[in-house]
Amino acid sequence: MLARDLGVAKRQWRLATTETECRGRDNLRNSRSVFLIVFDRKVCGGVERKRKYRIWLMAALVVNLIVLAGFVMNNWYQEAQKTQDQGLTKVSADVADRHYVMPVGMPVGLYIHTKGVMVLGTGKVENLADEVMEPAKTVFRKGDYILSINGTKIRNTSQAMSLIQACKGNMLNFEVLREGDKICLSMKPVETAEDVYKIGVWLRDDTQGIGTITYVDANQQFAALGHGITDADTGILMDISHGMVYRSNILSVVKGSRGTPGEIVGTIDYQKKNRIGTIDDNSGCGIFGTIDSGYLAYDASKAVPVAHSEEVMEGPAAIVCTVNGETESYEAEIRKIDRHNRDHKNFVLQITDERLLAKTNGILQGMSGSPVIQNGQLAGAVTHVFVNEPTKGYGIFAENMQKTEE
Repeated sequence: MLARDLGVAKRQWRLATTETECRGRDNLRNSRSVFLIVFDRKVCGGVERKRKYRIWLMAALVVNLIVLAGFVMNNWYQEAQKTQDQGLTKVSADVADRHYVMPVGMPVGLYIHTKGVMVLGTGKVENLADEVMEPAKTVFRKGDYILSINGTKIRNTSQAMSLIQACKGNMLNFEVLREGDKICLSMKPVETAEDVYKIGVWLRDDTQGIGTITYVDANQQFAALGHGITDADTGILMDISHGMVYRSNILSVVKGSRGTPGEIVGTIDYQKKNRIGTIDDNSGCGIFGTIDSGYLAYDASKAVPVAHSEEVMEGPAAIVCTVNGETESYEAEIRKIDRHNRDHKNFVLQITDERLLAKTNGILQGMSGSPVIQNGQLAGAVTHVFVNEPTKGYGIFAENMQKTEE
């Protein structure tokens, strides 16, 4: 009985234990389920918040980008509008400031007189004792201008020689223009024969030649040559006191060939009745002055605008020149451009018109200043011929000539 009860008790204990274990397992499962549910809610809640935060962050970023883009576009528009307004203003100013001139292409006689007398160089002399000396070597320089001797203003070489003779071997005081500055020099002349005195310098007081007028403006101001007049012996640009323009009589044309440039041959009659203008300035960009309206009057119907240097392009052009007494326009090509050349050799021009080539073989000496037209504007003027290729030559921008004139 006891054993049976004990067995029953054991079975009951096992059952109770089993039930307890089962309940414990169920409770464990339940608690795990509760934990998992709570954990899942926390995790899912965090993920949801992160997802919403990211969405909000992306939305804020998009809004900021839109605002920034609007700000940038607004600034760009304002700058573009400002640039356009400035461009329109510049164009309007360019149109208003555009200079109109009448191209000419006519050869004339040119005569210029230097300031005082120009020193070409020094030389040796022989005194009464047969001693050879060069008294002016350390005193004068090539390119000096003697303005006065002993206070007397010098007009020409003859006057200078007379004043040197009149000093009778006494000290001479010279006022000299050297590279734009006035200086004072002194020296004693050498007696080379009885009562004959020399200082040992070569002097020049004027020069002349034939050149071509490039244009005339509404004020009867002209520009010619496209380059300055230099001394034939020294190559130095001559500093002038005044000059005159005369009618020229063209006699013939000598054709150019490789190695030998051609030339316009003519005569100049320096009588007052043939004077048609005055020369006021001699510069590296040409000579400038006033032309008589009775001989060559400005005609607005023939005027063209002066091209800005940026507007001159390689390509077709025309040269206006006078050959055999007739002023005509001939076809040419601008082959190369150098906008910043210091010697004003701004472009290379080649003659392509068979009519002109038949008459001259190209560019001639005496054609310097012949106007070059491109796209209805004055592009420039011919200045030099290529010695070994006479169909080609250099040209200067008309804008550079105009700026020098102003």
